[in-house]
Amino acid sequence: MPCPYANLGDAFDPLDLSDPFPLLARARHEQPVFYSPAIDYWVVTRYADVKAIFRDHETYTAANTISPIAPFSDAARRMLAVGDYTPEPVLSNNVPPGHTRIRAQVNRLFTPRRMKSFAPAIRDIAERGVGRLLERGRAPLDIVAALTYEYPAYVLFRVLGVPAADVPQVKAWAGNRIKLYYGRPTAAEQIAMTENLVPFWRYVVDLVAEKAREPQDDLTSDLIRLRAGDDSVLTLNEIASCMITLLVAGHETTTAQINNALLHLLSRREHWRALCAAPSDIPRALEEMMRYDPSVCTWRRLAAQASVINGVDIPAGANLLLMLHSANRDERVFPEPDEILFARGNLKDQLAFGYGIHYCVGAPLARLEMAILLETLTRELPGLRLADGQQIEYTRNISFRGPKALLVTW
Repeated sequence: MPCPYANLGDAFDPLDLSDPFPLLARARHEQPVFYSPAIDYWVVTRYADVKAIFRDHETYTAANTISPIAPFSDAARRMLAVGDYTPEPVLSNNVPPGHTRIRAQVNRLFTPRRMKSFAPAIRDIAERGVGRLLERGRAPLDIVAALTYEYPAYVLFRVLGVPAADVPQVKAWAGNRIKLYYGRPTAAEQIAMTENLVPFWRYVVDLVAEKAREPQDDLTSDLIRLRAGDDSVLTLNEIASCMITLLVAGHETTTAQINNALLHLLSRREHWRALCAAPSDIPRALEEMMRYDPSVCTWRRLAAQASVINGVDIPAGANLLLMLHSANRDERVFPEPDEILFARGNLKDQLAFGYGIHYCVGAPLARLEMAILLETLTRELPGLRLADGQQIEYTRNISFRGPKALLVTW
């Protein structure tokens, strides 16, 4: 397709998430919509445009949301077929009417009331995790490896009914899937990663079958109860597809968001001290952290028909990359966008959880578990600080931004 805005597109590396903000600020002012030849996507940077695209789910569908950036090779596709890898579109990559039917059932799980019923278990997970941190002493340590990598996994897997003993393996499978779908693995890496998709899928299918036989107090069992044996409500394969989606998106994103929050709060310790003194401000602080540096920094849409976005002609069939971290720093909506301000009056307008019919179904759980962990950390470790002289690194991919490691002391 023609690419009249090649200058910014050529300077843009969609997989480099180390410091995307200066280029995105330039794009919002000069070329709010530009073409990236590196991935064959049109990049959208302004808040109003991103929100309008989310709202118009008929013109801009979610069909490409979980499509791999590097298409699967023939060898990889054969491996998946032989392994009976059959997840289907259910939530973020589904379209109406199928999405409407499935989302209506899943929405009944993630209610604030149901999430609050898990709060005691989540608080116990947080306190035990921070307790283990305290036992390791004050030498600089990586809080990602020591706490935040596992914490959201233990929370989500408790909520979904995954046995605690299986958490490390399921976490490894999930991280592998993100690199495969949102990064650019080599041919050899793609084969190695694809090999792990099959056992991950079989694990989820077996977990759903087990919950169908013996329902317990978890969301997987809740979904099976809602199904009540009726495939017109949900099939077991759809439930398994929901579970594998949640097992990936529901904890990798939260890990990264917690790490982003800790990085910025500890880099500007006046904010950390303020939260230690007034923990009731933590929910607002988290909203500002999600605005300032969202872990899901981009999302994707497919143009079902030709359209015009901010004066740029978008052909039918074009891929769109919606820059959530740019929209959340659009000065037209958030004055002083590069400052951390907990007192903003429009914090709930941030787009870290998306918008419209595909708004993140797990948002109530994510907010709850992040708040509980920050409450625990500010209470138990008010002297927490970043270790000096460290270089913050990010995994190369197009959508998920968070420090790979974060050295702290106290």
